[in-house]
Amino acid sequence: MITAVVFGIVLSGMQLMSVANDINGLLPLNRDGFETGDWRNFRPHYAGDATDWIRPNFSINDVDPISGNYSLRWLSDNRHHEWWMLSNAFCLAKPVTVTIDFRVGGEGTDFEVGLVLMASKEEYAGIKVSRETAELFKEGNTTIDQGRGEVSLLPGTIYTLSVGISDDHLFKAAVLERESGTVLAGFESLSFMKPEAVSLYVSTGAGSATAIDFDDLVADAAGYLVPAGEYVRSPHFVVLPRLPDVSQDQGNWVGGQSSMLEDGVFKMWYRIRDNQERGRGYGFARSSDGLNWEKYAHNPIFSHHPDYLSNEKISVLKVDGLYRAWYAVDTGDNNWYTAYATSGDGLKWEQHGLVIDETYCKDPVVIYLDGTYFLYSIKDDTQIGVYTSSDGVDFTHQNTIDIGVHAHVAAFFEKSTGLFHLYSTAGYNGVNHAISANGIDFGFFTNVMNPSAVGLDDWEQAGVTYLSFITDGYGHVYDAGSLPFYYQARNHWDNNIPGWRFHGGERVVLGGKYEGLFLGVPAQIHPGQEYYYESFPFMVPKADGFTIAALRPVRIIVNRYDPHNELVASGSLEAISNFPRRTQVQLKAERLVPGKGYQLFFDNEKVGETLADKYGIVIFTIPVQQDGPKSFQLLQK
Repeated sequence: MITAVVFGIVLSGMQLMSVANDINGLLPLNRDGFETGDWRNFRPHYAGDATDWIRPNFSINDVDPISGNYSLRWLSDNRHHEWWMLSNAFCLAKPVTVTIDFRVGGEGTDFEVGLVLMASKEEYAGIKVSRETAELFKEGNTTIDQGRGEVSLLPGTIYTLSVGISDDHLFKAAVLERESGTVLAGFESLSFMKPEAVSLYVSTGAGSATAIDFDDLVADAAGYLVPAGEYVRSPHFVVLPRLPDVSQDQGNWVGGQSSMLEDGVFKMWYRIRDNQERGRGYGFARSSDGLNWEKYAHNPIFSHHPDYLSNEKISVLKVDGLYRAWYAVDTGDNNWYTAYATSGDGLKWEQHGLVIDETYCKDPVVIYLDGTYFLYSIKDDTQIGVYTSSDGVDFTHQNTIDIGVHAHVAAFFEKSTGLFHLYSTAGYNGVNHAISANGIDFGFFTNVMNPSAVGLDDWEQAGVTYLSFITDGYGHVYDAGSLPFYYQARNHWDNNIPGWRFHGGERVVLGGKYEGLFLGVPAQIHPGQEYYYESFPFMVPKADGFTIAALRPVRIIVNRYDPHNELVASGSLEAISNFPRRTQVQLKAERLVPGKGYQLFFDNEKVGETLADKYGIVIFTIPVQQDGPKSFQLLQK
């Protein structure tokens, strides 16, 4: 039995459903030994030519895994199968080498096993092996030669597949015997492909009685860089353990539909669905770090009223000590309305019926500000409806925004600027963003995020959807320059997804948009003052008011920034240009004491001194020699 403890408090009534991270922070793990007991970073994609629905036969092997406690297993059956097991949950920056171990069991005669790097579904290159042959196989890579060689794979023996691309565009692929390291077949060719995803490949003939185990996938790649100011997906995936088929009430979660940070605890409410019902009610999960989640043991926390046929998105706030939820219900014939419920603890709910009974007011998100509730929803399929209320029950329609496509809605209020932020997600246009000063009249929507070319979120129509920003109980964030969010990564399969029923490929993932410098997070500053973070700054304090500009690339780590202390800032700074000479760097600090003197030190040597201006700002422009990292301190004189 496992007991979860969050901030010293035992989580009573909670069932632990996730495994702790074995990394510090959000650096890309770049490894999957399937030790979470599922395949959360992967999703099956049919590669064959069957026209009827065909089910993938992936499962978790916990009886005789290759290593650790689990392996990913493929089992053949009475029909021909050909599948990708696809993931973009890894950093694949060149130079990159990806390896995976595999073992073939059973009769092991009619099979193929492969490992592939993908730029898209139309451009990829990799290696595949059968019992007697190994070959390069590709699509859209005209520079890659089609190599082929003879091998002799034995049932029960563990082999390693390896693929990689170097900085100088050399593509390499090989199959090795794992224990001895003997290369059984190897290939080299030229490729200008930029890999975006990695995929396993399996093919088994009808009635071949073959079992294939995969384990210990490792991607050894160049450092991960997060571009500042862009809405991007983290390589760290956030998902409750789930398998493709579930029929119990726990079900699979759909989106992190409503996320709240309250008293240091992350809380999430989400729609439950399984292979029988599109909406089985709502589930609850909580987390101490926003990454490892525990489902409530008694989900669903409530189900839709018998008068309704189904339910969809939910939005939860906490106002005046009471949890309040607005959610979508279907009365039949796709007639969606918005209903309302309240709870004292976020777990036991009382339903109060419809609060907006206009036909097709669906999937609401709600913000509370100064006595007014602002509700945004899908309206009439291709519009966004804007409503307000003084009590969260009696709503007045205020505005209709015609976006021309069916898209889910996300929103928050930014306290630092006093602006409302509204998003439409999916609907062929990706994620689009507009702002408003009054919460009713919004400006032009601009595109801010799109589905990946290939991976878990590669569906053009709805690959990035159900955005859920981490807000307080009112639906507020402090600063949109530090903006983590969850979203549902969706994909489209050609023939093996019967509507919503088979949804094992969808995952809840972490994204964000960050601007500025964050404490302890290494950042690179390139010409044009483009910032790149070397790890994902999820829930990391911002060095608010401290900025840097550089003529050529530099790397900075800010460990401290406190404008009210004698030691204002400290960290390290390094010039990383390819040119071995000095570069000009400008450091700017704000919110200091006007008229007060400040000194800048590099490696304990004073390099600058100035007075804060009337706005409390100091600026130091200094040369930095490219001779390794230097410590810096900004001190009040």
